[in-house]
Amino acid sequence: MKRLAIIGSTGSIGRQTLEVVNDLRDYKVVALSCGHNFSLFRKQLMKFKPDYAATLGDAVYLREEFPETIFFFGADGIEEMLEAAMPDAVVNGASGAVGLRYSLKAIETSKRLCLANKESLVCGGKLLIEKAVQRGVEIIPVDSEHSGIFQLMIGDSRPEKIFITASGGALRDYPLEQIEEATLEEVLKHPTWSMGKRITIDSATMVNKGLEVIEAHYLFNYEEKDILTYICRNSLIHGGAIYRDGVIKLHVGEADMKIPIAYSLSYPVRTYSSPHIKLDRLTLSLEEIDYRRYPALKLAREITGVPSKQIAYNAADEVAVKYFEKGAIKFGDIFRIIYRVVEKVFEASPHNFDEVLEIDRFSRKLAEREVIEL
Repeated sequence: MKRLAIIGSTGSIGRQTLEVVNDLRDYKVVALSCGHNFSLFRKQLMKFKPDYAATLGDAVYLREEFPETIFFFGADGIEEMLEAAMPDAVVNGASGAVGLRYSLKAIETSKRLCLANKESLVCGGKLLIEKAVQRGVEIIPVDSEHSGIFQLMIGDSRPEKIFITASGGALRDYPLEQIEEATLEEVLKHPTWSMGKRITIDSATMVNKGLEVIEAHYLFNYEEKDILTYICRNSLIHGGAIYRDGVIKLHVGEADMKIPIAYSLSYPVRTYSSPHIKLDRLTLSLEEIDYRRYPALKLAREITGVPSKQIAYNAADEVAVKYFEKGAIKFGDIFRIIYRVVEKVFEASPHNFDEVLEIDRFSRKLAEREVIEL
């Protein structure tokens, strides 16, 4: 029985991971952490009875209700939890740049990092990869696109190029002149996936695909020009590998995050069961991406491999999306804010998490200023 820790157990990835664990049955959940959703967290604690737990918010009362669980609290609590639990695997489903902090700690305390936190690679790609290599820790991607590429590359020669796909988001068929004024309600109508607000908005701007190009650069060690992107309207093709002899491999499957989550846990074998697509109804097609519609993806490509600007890109997006959700800025302002912040941040390569955090904080201040000046 393998020992599993889940960071962000009340989020979308965390909840689905717990559903997967119920089916796999060869993992014991020994540690759970959450931010502030204590109502759901309490239910998870009751069901899985972990040895260790951590919350960012003040939930000391849980210690009295679950005396057999050792609790940690506050900003350092998740790291302390991982040190105490020493799990075999960690699923990092945290959101935001702080997720890099937890990924670095997971590499110190476990044998496998199942990575769903984009910022770990976007903000600290080189730091994270080098530390994992030094300690012999596996990083298995959870994102469906990167999981697909990871699986395609097993047992074959290295592809010349790889590609990941995007649904195009809720505004993929909107007239260009109307995108600028799209409402939050319109943007949140994702055509194929059910996700949280930020990732759904990022799908419409295609910031999420920009982040994934950057992730792929570090995960698979490809130059930006060799990481292609296409639109797949039904989200059945997650990624592909292009070989020098003209062969193209596709990773195809349902739009169900539990599948890549389960694979990250069970790799190198497949133990999770899920219905496959009816092959006689299978329609596969890819479309070129129009960068006039998705300038944020073009910008991400231009800064891939420049850590400080990658950090700025992510930080500015988080700030801009927050204000768009509040109705304080227009949809079109999201890209303008990201672009202006990225332009103002100098090229630099942070050497540790503190330096990453410093660039992140500086970028957020710039973004807040841009919002005011719009």
